[in-house]
Amino acid sequence: KSPARSGALLCAGLCVEVTVPQDPVMQERGSSVELPCHYKTSVDKNFILEWRFAPASTILYFANDKLYKPTSQADRLSLLHDPPTMGDATLQLSNIRASDNGTYVCEVNNPPDFYGSGSGIIYLLVLMPPSTPVCKGTEYALAGSDATLTCSSTEGVPAPIYSWSRVGSKTSLPLANMVEDEQTGKLQLTNLSVAYSGTYQCVASNQFGHASCQVTVNVSGEVSALCMSAHRGCCLLPTQPNPSFAICLLVPLREGDLTMTSMPGVSLDTASNPRSQSAVINEQSPANEGQVPCTGSSWKPRELVVYTCCLLLLSASS
Repeated sequence: KSPARSGALLCAGLCVEVTVPQDPVMQERGSSVELPCHYKTSVDKNFILEWRFAPASTILYFANDKLYKPTSQADRLSLLHDPPTMGDATLQLSNIRASDNGTYVCEVNNPPDFYGSGSGIIYLLVLMPPSTPVCKGTEYALAGSDATLTCSSTEGVPAPIYSWSRVGSKTSLPLANMVEDEQTGKLQLTNLSVAYSGTYQCVASNQFGHASCQVTVNVSGEVSALCMSAHRGCCLLPTQPNPSFAICLLVPLREGDLTMTSMPGVSLDTASNPRSQSAVINEQSPANEGQVPCTGSSWKPRELVVYTCCLLLLSASS
């Protein structure tokens, strides 16, 4: 193995040789950790030890028989052996935090020795449970469409695994319509029906703990569109299919006034037409009697203008 990877500077004659672990040092957040660093050299008044937190921040410095800790971590830093003059420059760090995660450099300088310096790199991995994740996604959708839910924790070492479930439901959803990624926390629901409505929970977990979040999905029934000629300013509600909810638009029929798209997600573009009239119809409205007044009895269409009545029909779908 090369000296760079082993952390030791191998040489013949007088030199400084520093040895540190090759593997990352792993410790749980909130506990204390030792970062081992051993050296071989003759120690005299020119001996200098420096610990750095990469990329270039000096966190501990020993020179002229004095120890300096020029960092906000000072109250949590110490040497296993103080003074570090017996070949052991191991650093101790207490109450470790997520911000302590990273690369540390142990460097020994001793000018009387031929090469004069030696250093070793140590990787500290702070283990911690996942932070409370954030759930996002499609909260409102139409039957037949797709929905994507996401879940992500900003903290967690090792990286958390994400799992999704529906809260309080005894009915399982078709696995063929669900695609779950445990690594990224993404859940894809395809070809939605009203049965998919409910609260979904994501749990982020690793061996040190778990945390969860929730998001609610509301799936509306199937939507269809029906356009017909207006009859004396009214729309006629069809008997089949029998809608539970409808939106009526009475539009002066001119080229470019009305735009429709395929299902799902019908779009009626009447923004450029200030004379467009609309009303909402539900099961309790006169719609069930066969006629739908688009804006109430006070509105009357202008003479010599042909109107088209378009209904957006919402029916329950399981």
